[in-house]
Amino acid sequence: MSKNNHANHSNHLENHDLDNFSKTGYSNSRLNRHTMYTPEPKLSFDAMTIIGNLNKNNAHKLSEFMSIEPQIRLWDILQTKFKAKALQEKVYIEYDKVKADTWDRRNMRVEFNPNKLTHEEMLWLKQNIIDYMEDDGFTRLDLAFDFEDDLSDYYAMTDKSVKKTIFYGRNGKPETKYFGVRDSDRFIRIYNKKQERKDNADIEVVSEHLWRVEIELKRGMVDYWNDCFNDLHILQPDWKTIERTSDRAMVFMLLNDEEEWGKLERRTKNKYKKLIKEISPIDLTDLMKSTLKANEKQLQKQIDFWQREFRFWK
Repeated sequence: MSKNNHANHSNHLENHDLDNFSKTGYSNSRLNRHTMYTPEPKLSFDAMTIIGNLNKNNAHKLSEFMSIEPQIRLWDILQTKFKAKALQEKVYIEYDKVKADTWDRRNMRVEFNPNKLTHEEMLWLKQNIIDYMEDDGFTRLDLAFDFEDDLSDYYAMTDKSVKKTIFYGRNGKPETKYFGVRDSDRFIRIYNKKQERKDNADIEVVSEHLWRVEIELKRGMVDYWNDCFNDLHILQPDWKTIERTSDRAMVFMLLNDEEEWGKLERRTKNKYKKLIKEISPIDLTDLMKSTLKANEKQLQKQIDFWQREFRFWK
């Protein structure tokens, strides 16, 4: 695409799509049987990390711009590195040439939550910071599904064998569930967002319930953001419907004590996972998949916006 076409395309994007980035969510897709109980979740990217290379010339230009720009707070400044926060601390920027050369990786990193940036701030960040980088790409994307529903009574499991950790709230109900480990390429969190906001003395949530399913993707998994939770199930198993007493007792125990899964051999584990899916009329991940499908184009536009070249504006 020629630069001029790019210009027209980007201006078109600016005016229409940027405004919609924060509004992805409630789509008009046909509600399926799983939605009779739960409204469609609101979907967004909740964190992004973009890395790239600053060449010597651009590093010099950028640090000069940063040192006089009031929107930026700069520290740890040397010839070959700097750290900065921009736009009221909403964006973190780090450049370290020596470390990058030592570890053979790209030398600049920009981290932010696109939900917290306005249309103007996105354009400012893109034009004044990210466009200085070459060979840039995403190394982290968080996909967040917000449910106005109480997910504490749902049972979450994965088909793959993934480490699962649960934290309980003061009322003895699950408040946070983690799948995977922090540093893995995919880390899933299901948590009570309303409670978290309360604990952090953050904005009061108006709706009665707000739970978030957050899928943190890093490195190689970033490219699979639109197909990243096929093995996850968020279910409401009705264990009482199981006819065989021994199976019923087993499923009850597995639903109520995570540690018991570790005592089963693989075939038995698979048998009971299958049974738990069969006795669950609702799997919220079906709803997450249809929401993702309905918003996929919009989310892809957001990714393209950060990666498209706008250098001709300078």
